[in-house]
Amino acid sequence: MPEKGGENADPQLQKCSGRGLPVRWPTMTDRVVVVGAGQAGARVALELRSAGFSGSVVLVGAEPHLPYERPQLSKEMLTDPAWSTRFMKAQGDWSAAEIDLRLGSPVVDADPNARVVALAGGEELSYDHLVLATGTSARQCDQLAGLTVPIHVLRTIEDAAAIRERMAMGGRILIVGGGIIGLEVAAAAAGACDVTVVEAGSRLFERGLPAEASEHLEQMHAGNGVRFRYGVRPVSASGRDTTLSDGSVESADLVVVGIGVEPPRGIAAMIGLPEGAQGLRVDDRAVTERSGVLAVGDATEQFSRCHNRWMRIETWANANQQAAIAAASITGAPQPAKVAPWFWSDQYNMNIQVAGDSIGEETVLRGDPASGRFAVIALRGGEIVGGTTINVPKDMAAIRKLVGNGIRLERAAIEDPAYKLRQAIPA
Repeated sequence: MPEKGGENADPQLQKCSGRGLPVRWPTMTDRVVVVGAGQAGARVALELRSAGFSGSVVLVGAEPHLPYERPQLSKEMLTDPAWSTRFMKAQGDWSAAEIDLRLGSPVVDADPNARVVALAGGEELSYDHLVLATGTSARQCDQLAGLTVPIHVLRTIEDAAAIRERMAMGGRILIVGGGIIGLEVAAAAAGACDVTVVEAGSRLFERGLPAEASEHLEQMHAGNGVRFRYGVRPVSASGRDTTLSDGSVESADLVVVGIGVEPPRGIAAMIGLPEGAQGLRVDDRAVTERSGVLAVGDATEQFSRCHNRWMRIETWANANQQAAIAAASITGAPQPAKVAPWFWSDQYNMNIQVAGDSIGEETVLRGDPASGRFAVIALRGGEIVGGTTINVPKDMAAIRKLVGNGIRLERAAIEDPAYKLRQAIPA
C-alpha cells in the first residue's frame, strides 16, 4: 500500500515564511506595479483581475513586444517555417482588462521607502505592491569572442528569428551546451545542417535527466546526424574556428550558446534585497524580505520540497504557479494548491517530460528504452520525488501527483509497466 511521506520542515523556509505579507485587504486605490512583462509577470496581472482585484495594475516590460510565452522560441519557431510569434493576448485584450502596459521601458531606479520605480524614459510609477518578474539572462561564452560567424543565445523573439534564418541556409552549426535548449536547437537543425554539440559534462543534461533518458536522447540525435563532443569546452576562437579544451578545433557557420542562465543584477540592490547568486529568495507565498515586494518566475529562488533544497525553478509551469500564488498573496484570496516542478520537451518524435527531482538518491527504470516508451522514477528514502517519461504521458500525469503527495511505493510495482501508477494516488 502506498503511504504519504512526511512534510519537510526546513528551518530556513519557516524563517522565511510570512515576511512582508500584506496586512490589509487591497482597496480600489491600491496600485500594483509588475516589473517584467514576460510570462510570469503577465500572468500575475491577469490573475489579479481573475481574483477580482479592482485597483490599478501596471505591467512594465523591457522588451517592446506584447507579453509572450518563451517555450515557442526553441520549439515551434525553429521547427515550423510558417510559425509566427503567438502573443498571450492582443493589445485590445490588455486594455479591456484595464492592465496598463509599459513596454520597451526597463526600470532604471527605485526608491523602496517612497515605493516608486523609475523607467528609462523618465516616468516614475508609485506602487502599493511591487512584483518582480524580471526573468533571467542567458549566460554568454566569452571564449567565443574572436569568432566572425554569428553567435546567438536563445532568449528572445529576435534570437529565435535570427537562428531560424541562419539554419535555413544550411552549413555547420556548433551548439555549446547539451541541455534542453541546446538539444531542441539541435533537433530543429538536424537534416538541414551539420550539427555538433559540445558538452562539458560526461553526458547530456547531466544535472536534469537520469542516465537512461540521456542515453536515449543521444541515440535519437545521433540517428539524425547530430555529433557530440563530451568533456570539452571552448577555450578560444578565431574566424570560423573554435578551439576546445582538448586542443581540437570545430569550425562552424553559426554558433548557438545554451549554457544556462543568470538572475538579473541591479534591481535587487535598488530595493534593498540581498542579491544572491541564485536569485531573489521568496517564501511559499512569493514574498521577499522587503515589505510590499513579491517576486515570481525564473529570477526567484524558492524551496523545493521534492529536491529538498533552495533553487531556481526555470519552467513554464512554475511561472504560472507562482503568478497565481503572488496574486493570492496580494488580494488575500486562498492560496492555490502546490504542485511539483514540471517541464516538457519535444524533439523529433520524442515527448520528454520531467517532474520533481528526476535524479533523487536512486532511480527505477519502468519499461524498455529500446521500445522508445519508458519512464524513470526517482526516489529519496523510499519516497517518489521525481520522474522522467519518454513518450508515456499517462505515466507522467500520475507521477506529478505521486511526487506532489510524497507517495512511497514498492520498487516492484514501479518496475512493472502493467501496474497503473494512478492506483497509488490518494483519493
